[in-house]
Order: sequence, then structure tokens, then C-alpha cells
Amino acid sequence: SSGINAEYGGLKVVTVGGDDKVTVGGQTYLFKSFSPNVTTSQIYKSLLEKSLTQALTKGQNIGVVCVGESKSGKSSSLENSPGLISLAAKTIFSLVADKPHFVGVTFLNVHCEKLVDLVIPEDRELKIKMHPTVGLFVEGLTELSVKSDGELVRIFEQSTKLRKILELEMSIPVSESHTIFSVSCEHRVSPDAPLTTSTVQFFNIADLNLRKSEAVSNSLKCFEALPTELQGSSIPGFGGSKLTQLCKKVMDKTADLLIIGHLSPISTSTETLDHLKKWSSVSVTAKPNTLDPEELVWVLRDRVAAARKVILNQKLGEVPKEHIAELDNGLSALKAAKQLHWEERERASEAASAVRRQTLADRGILEWVLERVGDSKGQLLTIERDLRVAEYKEQRSAVEWLKGELQASIANHTTLVEQPNQSEQVLQESLAKIHKLRDRLKIGNEKLKELKTSVRDIQDKLKAAKTVGEVEQQEIASSFTLTFILHQEEVGQLKKDNATFLEEERERLLSEAEQEIAETETETQKFRNLLVFRQYKDYHEDMRREMAMRYEQLVASCVQDAIFLSSKNAELTAENTELKKKLRHFTM
Repeated sequence: SSGINAEYGGLKVVTVGGDDKVTVGGQTYLFKSFSPNVTTSQIYKSLLEKSLTQALTKGQNIGVVCVGESKSGKSSSLENSPGLISLAAKTIFSLVADKPHFVGVTFLNVHCEKLVDLVIPEDRELKIKMHPTVGLFVEGLTELSVKSDGELVRIFEQSTKLRKILELEMSIPVSESHTIFSVSCEHRVSPDAPLTTSTVQFFNIADLNLRKSEAVSNSLKCFEALPTELQGSSIPGFGGSKLTQLCKKVMDKTADLLIIGHLSPISTSTETLDHLKKWSSVSVTAKPNTLDPEELVWVLRDRVAAARKVILNQKLGEVPKEHIAELDNGLSALKAAKQLHWEERERASEAASAVRRQTLADRGILEWVLERVGDSKGQLLTIERDLRVAEYKEQRSAVEWLKGELQASIANHTTLVEQPNQSEQVLQESLAKIHKLRDRLKIGNEKLKELKTSVRDIQDKLKAAKTVGEVEQQEIASSFTLTFILHQEEVGQLKKDNATFLEEERERLLSEAEQEIAETETETQKFRNLLVFRQYKDYHEDMRREMAMRYEQLVASCVQDAIFLSSKNAELTAENTELKKKLRHFTM
């Protein structure tokens, strides 16, 4: 969508008018704006819900970019309960819950042009790469599969807490780093239907006023230049920094884009608003993603088979290097395409989850390692409670408005009755309006009571869940050694019970490996035989050509000899005739 959407905190120097005018320090900006008493749920419904639903349905990408000063509420708008991410998660799973689907998440921190995986924060180098078929990706970045909105929110919250720990361990200031939380959503309307693929990315950009800081100066300058570059007819290169490279998927004019600005309650700077103004001239046209891993695998298999056929048709030692390179690239692309299958991503996610839990345990974050079902239930109940509270507030405002309208209508009707010569029709219309408002007020009060009861019930469930969680946590904390011993015994028992199965599995794998080796050797032998046959054929052709040449030379030599003998014979015949004549003359 084109244009700017901005969210603002309240402060004395900032005036948010009802006509989408924002005044800061005497300067007025025309943005879609929200007053401080507007909830995140209302902002989500107003700005993001419809666009997100459309993107997920049509298979398009969408980006949500939060910009603003430090302490202005950027992180809160994403992390709150409910926040933009938890609300988006609810929308995502409500759309794909009854369809074959896969939802995966990644969380990335960018600081000093260095990428840090916030899902598994190991000290490893992450590289941004561009695949000719798959597109831009971060090599080594962990993707976790999630089965519900509660699980998605839980991973986001844990990784957010982990980011704060990294601030101390790795000296990565939160205010001087950018984060990118990505949700990959793939689904099919039916098992045989085409794949619908969408990527939803949430960007939390560092304070724009920190452009003088060495840690973020380059990335901020490149990011600030993006709106100007996107206004042109060509697509920018995005190569100025790691941050802008990662922006490519949702800022290449083919994805929906939402820029949300935040104003600090204690700042009079117009830096954020000036930057947002640059985006007002940027227009995008969202396009659906067309990549289907299954179709891609078949295409790449055909390409690899064609490359192999070309190589086999070449003479030994005469295969061009470009053909070999084409085969290697095809095999690499085929391997990458297979890794996009849901089954492969699920297996990778399970392995990553185990590594993640061990990493968190090694860091001493026990409560994250020993999570209980009650925790996720509590989070879901908290989200549901907050949503119900927001609905209750909205309904209460509606009821208060109806009460005011009813009182005004009654006062107006009283005035009409007191007026002389008032028509019966006007009085009847006024009375009908009063009855209609009373009926609406009655219905509104009933709904308000239902919402209030619902909030109380959820609150009671939440208290019960918290009590159970606290008891479990105390029990775990007090008997961790016993839990560890029991766990070791359980592992030992499982090893004993599964020994036979493991042996059978090992034998099966060995058998399959031997069969694959035999098949490989058979294929190799066939290839060698083919090469020997070709060598023999080439040798036979050379010998045939040489024999033909020798035969031609011999025939030519014989012809020459025949001609020579024929001439000699003629000479001898003439000489013999002459001798016979002389002999007759001599005899006579």
C-alpha cells in the first residue's frame, strides 16, 4: 500500500488532531495518526489486519517497519500482550488452521554489520547469500516450525529476553542494533491445490539519531536512502549494508509495506517525522510468490539429467568446464530446493529445537529449558484476556455514547412536546428514535455484561494456571538433582528398550547403504564399459581409415605398375616385330 502510517506517543509538544494532523514544535505533518489512548489492537485492526489477511490469501509478502527514537515504544508495540506480533500470529493461524500448512519463524539481530541468530545465539558467522532460484537467504540462520500462535509468541518472547542477555555478554546495545522477526507461512487450500507462500517480516530499526555511532552509522545511512531510491523507476541494489540487503524481500516494490513511526514522550525532535515523510511518495504493487518447491525439484532434476546427458555424449577428456560447472550448479540448486520441503524443514526444526534447549540450559536459563504446558496456556489466556478487555472497553464506550444519545433524544422530544402546534408525525418519529435507542442500549448493556463475565472467567483461569505453574516451578527448582537422575534413568531405560530396534535400524541402513554402493558401482562400471567401448570404437575407426588409405595407395601403385608394364610390353612387341623383319631379310 502506498503512503505513510504513523503511530505516536503523547507529549506536551506533540499535538495529534482529529484530522490526521501531527504538530511537533510548531511543525505540522499530515499522517495517519493515533492518540495515546488508542490500544495496539485498534491500531492493528486499522492498519495491518486487512493487509495481512490479503497477503496471506494471495501469497504475497508484507513488511512492518517500526522506526523512531529510543524509548519511544517501538519494541512495546511489537512485544506487548497483545502486540502487533501476537495479533498477527492469531490472524495467520486463523487462516491456515484447517488447511495443510507450514509456519516457520526466524529472529535476527544486526549490529556492527554482524548478524546474530537470536533463536540459537551461538558464536558462528552468518552470511547473506543470493540463490538464482530460491532468492536471498541467510546461510546458517535457524528456522523453527511453530504449530500455534501461542508457540510463535513464546519463541518471540524468549528470543527477546535472550537479546537482552546478549547485550551484556556480547556488548550489543539494544538501542544500537536492528532486529528482524520473520514468519514464513505456506499453505494449500487443498492437498492438490497450488502452494500459497507468504513472508511476514517485522523490522525494529535503531534510533535514527544514532547515525554518528560507528555501530549503526552505515546501516542507518543506507536505510534512510531507501525511500529516495525506491521512488525511481529502477529497483535499488540494497547492497549498501547488511540491513538493507535483508530489507530486499519486502522493499523491492513487490510486497505490501507498512511504516510505523513512534514519537518519544520527552523529545521535540522531528527526525522520525522527516524520515517518514520520505516514504509518502513511495508506491508499491504487491505481487504473489510463484516458487513451489515440488515443481522446482522436478524442473531441477530435468536440468541435472540434461547436463549429465551432455557430459556423457562428450569424449573422455574433452568435456568443457562450463558443462561440469552447470552440472554442479544444478546439483546445488536441487539440494537447496529439497531443503524447502515441509518434511525437511520439520526435521531441521526438531534438530534445532534440541540444540536450542541445550544452549539455553548451558547459559543457566532453566525456566526456558523446563517449560511446561501451563506456561503456553497462561500466555494464551493472557492474550485472550487482553483482547476481551479491549472489546469490553470498546463496548463500554459504545454504551456510554448510546446513553448520551438517548438522553439528548429524550430532551429533544420533551422540547418538541412543549412546543405548540407541533405535528403528530414529528412527535412519532422522535418517539420511535427514543425506542430504537433504548433497544440498542439494552442490547449493548447485555453484551457488556457478557464481556465482563468473560473477562472474570478468563482471569480466574489465568490465576489457576499461574498457581499451577508456580507450584510446578517450585517443585522443579527444589528437586532439580532428582529430576536429572530420573531423566538419566529414563534415558537408560529407553536405550535398553530400543536396543533391538536400533540394531535392526542399523542393519537396515547398512543394507540400504550397501545396495546404494552396489548400484553406484554398477553405474560406475557401466560408465567405464561405455568409455572402453568408445575407445575401442575410436581405435577401430582409426584402423579402418588407415587400411582404406593403404588400400587406395596399393591400388594406385598397381595401376602405375600396370601402365608401366603395358608400355614396356608395347615396346618389346615393336622390337620383336622389327627383329622378325630383319631375320626374314637375312634369310632371304
